[in-house]
Amino acid sequence: MQRDKIKPILFSIIKHTPKEEMRRQVPRDILSGIMVAVVALPLSIALGIASGVGPEQGLY
Repeated sequence: MQRDKIKPILFSIIKHTPKEEMRRQVPRDILSGIMVAVVALPLSIALGIASGVGPEQGLY
């Protein structure tokens, strides 16, 4: 079995992506992650409260 088949796809994408494209894409990915967190955290808290448990359990 080849080693490349065992590695996660993420590492092969990083390895084969040109550095210029990575420099453009990484800040976009970080911003996207922050935006998802801004939406997901209040939503999970609200779902916890709506389910009848505390906001802490909604985060879990």
